[in-house]
Amino acid sequence: MMIGLQDIRDTVQKTAEAIADVLKIDVEIADAQLIRVAGTGKYREGRGSVMLDGFVYRHVLETGETVLIKNPGNHELCQPCPRQGNCFEDAEMAAPILVQGEPVGVIGLISFEREQTRRLLDNREWMLQFIVKMAELIAGNLTLPETKPERSSLPLNLNHLEKEAIVKALAEFSGDVRSKEKASKLLGISRATLYRKIKEYELS
Repeated sequence: MMIGLQDIRDTVQKTAEAIADVLKIDVEIADAQLIRVAGTGKYREGRGSVMLDGFVYRHVLETGETVLIKNPGNHELCQPCPRQGNCFEDAEMAAPILVQGEPVGVIGLISFEREQTRRLLDNREWMLQFIVKMAELIAGNLTLPETKPERSSLPLNLNHLEKEAIVKALAEFSGDVRSKEKASKLLGISRATLYRKIKEYELS
């Protein structure tokens, strides 16, 4: 029998924290029963609780499709929510965690302030590709314990995530004379930090 997200919740939490640290945006991960398995920022304390207002995540689980909510509280998927019209989230992107094509959970990026929202919306395609890849890596931990026991407790490495994010950002602006300036803005870091990371990860 396949293990579930709750069985590797410590790993999932560490993964959420690593993604949040790399993308500078809060992360939330729920299982197929809409129980919050992991969270950062405002959602860290809500781990283990049922998401009574998880209407967007329910849609992602039912359809297996990614969703971008530009104006939470006013989007059609938010209509049943008691916070409809008065949501404290500023923007949200959610992607399914798929195992053999079936949604077993949802990973979401949540913005609570204008600058985060601007970066999320201006770079939506890149951000979406990144969290879909992260969803695949999380799904890779949901294997049969008897076949791959070491995977059930394998956290995603922060350096690996950071390096992958930098590689993707640089590729996004490949050929542009201002590629490093644009990549640093996408990642939410200074150009000096980006140059240091490029040297550190031997990406030049």
